Amino acid sequence: MYDPEGYSLWFCDYKYNDENTVSFVTLNKVGGFLQRMDLARKYAFGKMLVIGSEPPFKVKGLWLFRGQEIPKFVMEECYDMELYEWTKVDISDEAQKEKVSQMIEDQEPFEGEALLDAKCFK
Repeated sequence: MYDPEGYSLWFCDYKYNDENTVSFVTLNKVGGFLQRMDLARKYAFGKMLVIGSEPPFKVKGLWLFRGQEIPKFVMEECYDMELYEWTKVDISDEAQKEKVSQMIEDQEPFEGEALLDAKCFK
């Protein structure tokens, strides 16, 4: 059960999707980001999607953080964080709740496109 007082959900969108022209390079970017997020393992759960069957591939994610904000040490220590646009999920918005469910379930198609890959950080 989700505790909105103790945790917050965040969408992330990679800012430079136009650069994602080679699938394995895009997948490596996401894998590297998840490795660098290891310092947040006690405070976070994440789901990252690589979307599209043809380049440029889109990278989007859903993250659950302990507390109402993204932990400051994560923002400072994981330089990849600045490569993403972070938006707090409004759990009272049904459309955002549906998007959260689709991301967790790896629902395909996602936003009208095929999923190339989905990675889970736990």
